[in-house]
Amino acid sequence: MSVRPTFMGFEASKTAIFASQKALDIVGQNLANMSTEGYTRQRTDQVAVANYAYKSRISSTSYNHIGMGTSVEGISQTRDERLDTAFRNSYSDTSYYSKSYDMFSELETIISEIDAGTDGDGYGISWGLKQMFTSLESLSNNVNVAANTTLFADSVNNITSLLNKTAETLNEACDSYKGLLQTEVKDVNTIIDEISILNKQITEIMSGNGYSEQYGPNELFDKRNMLLDELSAFGKIEVKAQTDGSVNVKLNNHECINGKKTDRIIYEEGNDGTVTVAWKSNCEAVDTDNGLLKAAVEIINGRGLNSEGKSGSDLRGFKYYEETLDAFAVQLAEILNNTVPVLDTDGNETGYYKKLVGECEYDSDGNQVIYNNRMVSAANITISNELYEDPTYILPDKGSSDNSYFLSMLGKLMNDKHTITNGVEKYEGTLQSFISNYSGKIGADVHFAQSKYESCEKYSDELQNNRENITGVSESEETVSMLTHNRAFQAAAKMMTTMDELLDVIINQIGALG
Repeated sequence: MSVRPTFMGFEASKTAIFASQKALDIVGQNLANMSTEGYTRQRTDQVAVANYAYKSRISSTSYNHIGMGTSVEGISQTRDERLDTAFRNSYSDTSYYSKSYDMFSELETIISEIDAGTDGDGYGISWGLKQMFTSLESLSNNVNVAANTTLFADSVNNITSLLNKTAETLNEACDSYKGLLQTEVKDVNTIIDEISILNKQITEIMSGNGYSEQYGPNELFDKRNMLLDELSAFGKIEVKAQTDGSVNVKLNNHECINGKKTDRIIYEEGNDGTVTVAWKSNCEAVDTDNGLLKAAVEIINGRGLNSEGKSGSDLRGFKYYEETLDAFAVQLAEILNNTVPVLDTDGNETGYYKKLVGECEYDSDGNQVIYNNRMVSAANITISNELYEDPTYILPDKGSSDNSYFLSMLGKLMNDKHTITNGVEKYEGTLQSFISNYSGKIGADVHFAQSKYESCEKYSDELQNNRENITGVSESEETVSMLTHNRAFQAAAKMMTTMDELLDVIINQIGALG
């Protein structure tokens, strides 16, 4: 039988002690960061040290091929790339529908006031039409009562003011989302830059500190993974790890990070009020897949179905409701401005009509200017100067009891069907039913976005919980690991003590007996 090296057992026990110490250090690191956001649980990866390099002058046997103990190959993280990918894809979907739900809900709040009125007081556009109907009824019954003409002028002033207010509120809400979109674009660019900086730091550290492709600076990995999670809220991302520790990242199928190189997003607003977010390198659209950017752009630009040939999306967004309300204002002006004729001195119709509403603008000094013969919109429609200054202006001939023109206007406002188009969709029906249809459409969009958001959020939460079960620090698991590594340390120390006793017998006691 060959003689093994005397201190081989000491070497094996020493490596076991060092490995147990390192494992206990990692347990302490995990427990210290149990509440640290984004921290990934770490562990020591141990491997047995082979004795292939040992050569003996004595004939070799399998007895001599025992190992040299253990070695800590590296400190790894307990992450699952498939779960990371699944969560980020789901989080992109959740963010899209969350943003859509928020924006549609605000639209619903604004548009519901058309029926319900501001703060639910009932004084909306629907009420304005009814008020105009009531004043016209009174006027047609008593044409020459001055109070009735005043009531009608007030009703025209009220409904135009309500249209102005609704259009203004829609525009303000849209502008606020445009401002938020610009902030989100800056956030995306900042995240991309920060990931690129981390790529550089990780690459430099791994090239000069003995790290390998499998083991690197875990704390920097955690910081980068948190940024990648944040980036996934803005669109679908694809992450490809490189051998030098860096990652290449695609956002909505466009490579925005390649090592230290990055691409940026730019925000632009067109003359028609639509917005675009595009890559600086090739001007291609960023909002090609789910995420916050896509939701914001689609709903800001949304003109409704069949909007081909016009800039915008086919969702019913701000553009749809703004342009449809403008179409209603145009139809209302058509009725009010083309019913009561201008008569000559003999009482005959001249072919011209009295203009009861016009377009309001402001000059360079801030003074209001009203144009009676220009196209109106919901934002600028206003009572004409003539009607505002003299409500009896509506009468075709003062002193006459002819009410036929007012009866005709009553029919147009309340009973006749009209074709109202915003350039994309056509609506046929009465003005009152148009208001109900207009305010009812947004409810379906809100319900759809809410249901999709809730289902996506539930799935994202489930994936996140699964990730936490793998990456998160469990106090009970770390306690078990601590006990296990502590016992391994004690056993290795006991082994060294035992071998020391054996050597004492061989060296000292055997000599003494001789």
